[in-house]
Amino acid sequence: MGLSMRQLAELAGVSRGTIDRALNDRPGIAPEVRAKILQLAQDHGYRSNRAGRMLRLNKSPLLIGIQMPARNNPFFQAVRAGIEQAARDLADFGLSVVWRTMPGYDSAAQVRQVQELIQAGVHGLALVPIDQEPVRRELAGLAAQEIPVIALNNDVSDGRRLCYIGNDYLHSGRIAAGLLGLATGPDPVPTLILTGSNQILGHNQRVSGFRETVAARYPWIQVEAVRENLDDDALSFSLVMEHLDGHPELRAVYLAAGGVAGACRALAARGLTGRVRVVCFDLLDETARCLRDGRITAAISQEPERQGYLAVKTLYDYLLDGTRPPDRIITKNEIIIREHEDVSEHTAAGQRRIP
Repeated sequence: MGLSMRQLAELAGVSRGTIDRALNDRPGIAPEVRAKILQLAQDHGYRSNRAGRMLRLNKSPLLIGIQMPARNNPFFQAVRAGIEQAARDLADFGLSVVWRTMPGYDSAAQVRQVQELIQAGVHGLALVPIDQEPVRRELAGLAAQEIPVIALNNDVSDGRRLCYIGNDYLHSGRIAAGLLGLATGPDPVPTLILTGSNQILGHNQRVSGFRETVAARYPWIQVEAVRENLDDDALSFSLVMEHLDGHPELRAVYLAAGGVAGACRALAARGLTGRVRVVCFDLLDETARCLRDGRITAAISQEPERQGYLAVKTLYDYLLDGTRPPDRIITKNEIIIREHEDVSEHTAAGQRRIP
């Protein structure tokens, strides 16, 4: 009969909490102590198979591939920070990570990079999928090969993945409509919507959630146009300036994705800071400054670092011992306004990274 956890702890001369950290790849344990516990578990037939698998991973590491678009978007840099933290935490447990990134949202480029990662020998993949047929077809092929895929930050419409980790975009769009509705009315509020890409399911859902809620509850919010800014500040600046040339009556901008700082700069250039309401997502360093300065009415955060961390940890657990995650892991929406005591605590850089 194999050892119990209590017996293994006595044999190793440590607490059961230390045994748990060693066997379940949790942080807070010295590498030499972990190695000793894993070896004892293997030698004495501890009933968990995870210890043996982790020992074998020291000789043949798990390789996880990461593919991300919009490489210059600060939001994805925050997601990357969470991925890198998880990779560091799990490096001693037999995990390696290999990256591919690209500018913008190009489905053909994403498919090419996914194929490069597969050729590199990855055991699993986390990516921010572009919801277009070439990508959906590629993910279906990976599912047929039983290569697990995490849809990170954005989902795909046909669901061919192990699980989705990210924001509830439809709900967050509704929240954005509610915030703008509370900050305006009853006079008409001509509004410009800037979305990241029509090829991203989550961006489309944020626009849909916003428009549905506006139609049902805040009829004074009148959407004049929906434009794509590709999460790019320079393009966002140009689009707002162009819209103001034809629609000087503009009174609100809703940003469903990135490009927030560029939109704020355009409004400032026309002397409209504070007169045009701005509701956005993803409170990063520059958008935090915009919020403190009164250029943004409200922002909605979605825990980008946690999304990245959970993507790696979830894939690792599945590859290690088949621990199957729920279909969707939803990170929380948090409304941030200027009156928070320290806005910087809510930026990606200010958030504590969560194991």
